[in-house]
Amino acid sequence: MIRSLYYLKAMGFNFVDTHINHFEQAQNFQELKQLVSSCTLCQFSKTRKFSLMEPKIKNVKLLILDVFGQKSENESGILLNSKKGEKLKHYIYQILGLCDEDFYFSYLFKCFCNGKFDDFSLQSCLPFFWNELKLIQPAFLLCLGEYTFKSLGFKDYHILKGEVFAYKNFFIMPSYDLDFIEKNPSYEKNFIQDLKKIKGFL
Repeated sequence: MIRSLYYLKAMGFNFVDTHINHFEQAQNFQELKQLVSSCTLCQFSKTRKFSLMEPKIKNVKLLILDVFGQKSENESGILLNSKKGEKLKHYIYQILGLCDEDFYFSYLFKCFCNGKFDDFSLQSCLPFFWNELKLIQPAFLLCLGEYTFKSLGFKDYHILKGEVFAYKNFFIMPSYDLDFIEKNPSYEKNFIQDLKKIKGFL
């Protein structure tokens, strides 16, 4: 079911923080990568071996956003180079028929944080993501997990989980992250159903 942002507001939902900083600096992808790789705004820059970003821009319709990368990704510089990453790629291929080159993947935190993060680090990284989003211009944004969804300024995750709604010039759907599914395997079928809803937008 597709609900527009204004329709939800009319129904009494209040899930967008209008004070989000969408400040954008880079005019192209390589410039953005350079800004990320040289960033020292928070303590996670000290653990960075590679910036946790795609190696190049992709002309794709689907952008998938998760919270943070794994140690193996920081060591190799290759996104989704982990057990969790391989599992996600399996879902995307089996349900949507998309290979690595057919979707763009991003993390909120562009440096390895070892699963620990705070609001200051998030606010330091968010402008990079908004910049990245503008450069990629996807048709659809899949947010994995409650923290990811809320970090973009949205609320009511448990109400909107699995719902598709319009925001600016693309569609968004929040769903479960793979850590949650691993701990709660009974929700896997719900995650698969959510992925199936994306097909018509790609």
